[in-house]
Amino acid sequence: MNTLINFIHLTALVCWIGSVVFFSFFTAPAVFKILEREKAGELIGAIFPRYYKIGYVCGVLVFATLAVKLPHLLHAKMVCLLIMATCTAYAGTVIRPRAAQLKAAIKSATEGAEKESLETEFRSVHTWSVRLNATVLFLGLTLLWFTADGLTI
Repeated sequence: MNTLINFIHLTALVCWIGSVVFFSFFTAPAVFKILEREKAGELIGAIFPRYYKIGYVCGVLVFATLAVKLPHLLHAKMVCLLIMATCTAYAGTVIRPRAAQLKAAIKSATEGAEKESLETEFRSVHTWSVRLNATVLFLGLTLLWFTADGLTI
């Protein structure tokens, strides 16, 4: 049973971190390089719901395995996980919908101060999205490091 819990833990953690790495460093840059900006944004917008679902599912699995293995919830691993989960949930349920609203508003806005204001707000929302994603990646790698410490192969 211990091996199964470890397997689920590692698989979920690596899938979560891997999805962040693949999306951030391969998918998004390639899409924006190949497609025109508007089409690239639409494609990335279509990918995001699935991207965040991976984080939600993996977060639940990592939490469940840690809850079984750790004697108390205020362990460094659990703190990393809770921050990762919070960042993922906030980005997926607050930031992503707001970015989509702003994109739609920018599309329908006429040139001028209103459009410029919407674009400025979109850039701010996007910056927060990138920061949250980077936090998930950094803490995910930290959690992976803690998990690897003492691991025998």
